[in-house]
Amino acid sequence: MPKLSVTKIKTQIAKLQKQLVSAENQKQPAIRKVLALMQKLGITLADLRGADGAAPAKTAGRKSAGRKLGSVPVKYRDENGNTWTGRGRTPRWLVEAEAGGKSRQQFQV
Repeated sequence: MPKLSVTKIKTQIAKLQKQLVSAENQKQPAIRKVLALMQKLGITLADLRGADGAAPAKTAGRKSAGRKLGSVPVKYRDENGNTWTGRGRTPRWLVEAEAGGKSRQQFQV
């Protein structure tokens, strides 16, 4: 691989930056055309999501607005009324009971 001088590298960087600006400038008119056509036809971004047949992107840490979540039945209950569905982190009351020698099966509903 031939060695490039600092000057040649800076020249290449400047050339690539100009190409980047040109490419960005070409995108803006296309975006405006697409938005105008969407508005004319009454198409929303929600209409476009999943329109290509691909699965919709998952939202990290957020519940979907239209998603209905059902309740999960309680699987464990103690004499004080503490409950746990068996999902997620084991609750402190159950951890302490197990540390005290009780088995998890004793608390099953």
